Amino acid sequence: MAKARKYHHGDVRETATRAALEMIEQDGLDALTMRALAKAVGVDHRALYRHYPDRDAVLAEVAAEGYRQLLSLQLAGCVDASNPLQTAFEVYVCFALDHPHLHALMLTRSRQAMDAHAALGAAVKAELDQLMIWSRLALGAGPGERETDARDLAFAALAAAYGLVTLASTASLMSRSPEDLRAFVTDQVNGVLTGQLLRFGRS
Repeated sequence: MAKARKYHHGDVRETATRAALEMIEQDGLDALTMRALAKAVGVDHRALYRHYPDRDAVLAEVAAEGYRQLLSLQLAGCVDASNPLQTAFEVYVCFALDHPHLHALMLTRSRQAMDAHAALGAAVKAELDQLMIWSRLALGAGPGERETDARDLAFAALAAAYGLVTLASTASLMSRSPEDLRAFVTDQVNGVLTGQLLRFGRS
């Protein structure tokens, strides 16, 4: 019988989060159970409960990590970008199509889950706050100006991106190559952004 791995204090939680993310990315949410995760980490499943009270807590932490990864990619992509909001959504589309299971997890966490798990709430807030910054920039507005318009602009694009990526992941869109699918979804989201900016008097 293989010996359990030895971890320093705090390592189990970090290792479990990484392992859970890998399991979800490869096989979807249904693959993640506390026993399967404990086996992947190499500890008794009861040890996980010292770090995560239940499966929902693991899912919340993985979703938070997804938001952190997405924002990091967006910030890197928007350096020197002439249109940061458009670039941010191009990055979003690529991220969502490349990580369909993780993306689905991120976008299906409830408000209650965000309130209950501080790391998830903070990660979602950081993403939305940055989208608001880029939305105000696209509208030519300063901090605290045109907040409703900026929010509507960001959420219209988010809705379009989420809906199209979800349709793509369920094969409800006409079959396309990965490159064509990415281009199609990106073009559609950019169309939504352009239409909303025209509506708000920007082009």
